[in-house]
Order: sequence, then C-alpha cells, then structure tokens
Amino acid sequence: MNGSTVQPKGKGIIGLFIILCGVLLMHGCNIEDASKKDIASKKVGDLFQVEDLKKVKEDGSSRIKDSTDQEKINEALEAIEEIEVSDEEQRETYEFIFGLRSAVVIAQNQLNVRDAEPKSSENFESQDEQIEEDLPDYQPDEKDVVWKTNELKNKDILEEFMKVAGENGKNNTSEIRVVKDEGSQGVLIYDLKSMYDKNADQSWIRVTPDVSHYRALENEVQNVFNNAPQQCGYMSKDEAEGFYKLFECRTHWEYHLIPIANQQ
Repeated sequence: MNGSTVQPKGKGIIGLFIILCGVLLMHGCNIEDASKKDIASKKVGDLFQVEDLKKVKEDGSSRIKDSTDQEKINEALEAIEEIEVSDEEQRETYEFIFGLRSAVVIAQNQLNVRDAEPKSSENFESQDEQIEEDLPDYQPDEKDVVWKTNELKNKDILEEFMKVAGENGKNNTSEIRVVKDEGSQGVLIYDLKSMYDKNADQSWIRVTPDVSHYRALENEVQNVFNNAPQQCGYMSKDEAEGFYKLFECRTHWEYHLIPIANQQ
C-alpha cells in the first residue's frame, strides 16, 4: 500500500444519479413547452383551409374553414395563453406567440365578415327598433370614466391611471372603470386593473369587458375584443388619431378604447 485511498463508488454513483435526474427534468420541461407550442400551432392552423401559418401571417390569403366558428377561435386563443415563456428563449417565444395571435386575428376578421348578415332591402327598421326594451340600465359611479356625446368625464382619473399602469409603471395595482355610452344601444363597460408579477418582474393591464348593458344590432359585426378578458401591455393617448389606446393586447396589437374629448 502506498498510502493512497480508494474513493467509495457509492458516492460517485449517487452524484451521477443526481446529475442525470436534473438533465431529465430539464429535458421534460423542454418537451412540455414544445408540446404546448405544437398544440397551439395545430389549433391555429386548423382554423384555415391551408394550414400554412407562414402564408397566413405574411399575406392573409388563406381562408378559414367552413367549420371554423367562435368556439374554435377561442380554443386557439386559450392554447396560446398556455405557452410558457422561459428566460432562455424569451424573445423567440414572444415572437412565436405574436405570430399565432396575428393569425387568429385574421381568422376572427374573416369569421366576422362571414357571419355578418346583409341588410335587407325590404326591411328598413330603425336602429332603435332593433334594441330590446328590457335593456338593463346602468348608472355610472362618481369615479367612473365616462365617454358620452363627445364629452369625457373624469379625464384626470383616466390619464393618471395611464401614466402608472402596466408597462408604464411598476409594482402598481391601481384600477379604474371606463364606461362608453352608445346611446340607445346601452353602454360598454371596461374594468382596467394594473397588474404586477414580482417574481417575473413583469407588468400588464388586465381588461375585463362587460357587455351586459349593451345590445348589438342584428347586422353589427362582432367586436372580438369584447369576447373575453384581455391582457394588454400598456395604455397611451394618441393625439394624431384622437383616441386613448391599449397596446399589445391578447387579440389586438392596438385597440381604440375611447375617443379623446373635452374634459367635464
């Protein structure tokens, strides 16, 4: 014996086992992420007659299938929301998600056109006559941001929220209610809340539409923004176009929320 010691094989095997488990765990996570991307891609591709998403996103020439309906579009959006964004592939994943959402917007627009009923040449009912008489009434709260007949009430509340909400601020949880008066059709209500995830260091605006006090006309094209809660990046005031706009939302890259009007 020369004094050297032989290391027990048990410790080496245990260490190798731990490393192997870690590798398999990371591999499993990657497989799961890839699977969610595949599922979302398939659901979006299934909306179109030619399931070539690259062609759809580039020129929008592909047409939706006859079987495509609002339920399938909503399922595609839900599958996109399930995609997880890792720190290593954050930029690539966000680009992938934006591409899928762009294709869904194209599908939604085509579905809206297909479902829109043409006005009858023999039926000239006024818009008021198409509104149900039992439309529930809504009385705005004192702090509600209300747009009505080209006037904006509580403009200061809206613009203060705009400065700190979503990506414009950090660690902010303020919230407001925006009420858009549509005359005899009722009102559209949007609850906006600034959200912040401390672990991910990410901020966004949660938008919850409420159409329970609104009646669409028979020939009105459906507004996909109002179908379900939205997640938007930030809000800004576009003086050139004359609108307060939400950006980087689930169904829209930018959405015209309410017009810029005189303060009341």
